[in-house]
Amino acid sequence: MSCLEPGETQDSSGVGPQYPEGEAMTKADLVEEVHEAIGPGVTKKDCAAVVDAFLNAIKRAIADGEHIEIRGFGTFKVRERRTRMARNPRTGEPVKVPARAVPVFKPSKLFKEDVDESIDVSEEREGGEDQDQDEPYKAYGTWS
Repeated sequence: MSCLEPGETQDSSGVGPQYPEGEAMTKADLVEEVHEAIGPGVTKKDCAAVVDAFLNAIKRAIADGEHIEIRGFGTFKVRERRTRMARNPRTGEPVKVPARAVPVFKPSKLFKEDVDESIDVSEEREGGEDQDQDEPYKAYGTWS
């Protein structure tokens, strides 16, 4: 039984739905996939409760400053951004941006390899230019 919605396509590997470019998988889509993976023994409402509990556990741990490592998937953690100077784009005057904590996700090596194998990346970008992907960020230095 296919779980494709109108407008969705399935990749040639038959692994799952591929959303049209610009659209993202929603929490409802995630609940649907979990429900289909588990089978008929569990209701969609129960699957939604499991997905909510999982996401809330991650948010709560990150808010407490903990790292969450899921082997084969990745690591969720908090990274502290330093105080920095920026410019008001309207007036051009310097503005102090305070230090803050931001949640980050670092995918595992296995996850990166799976994504690399499953997504076809063209050799050239639009406009015919073959650019380094990080080139726009070089002017700003490294991200920490």
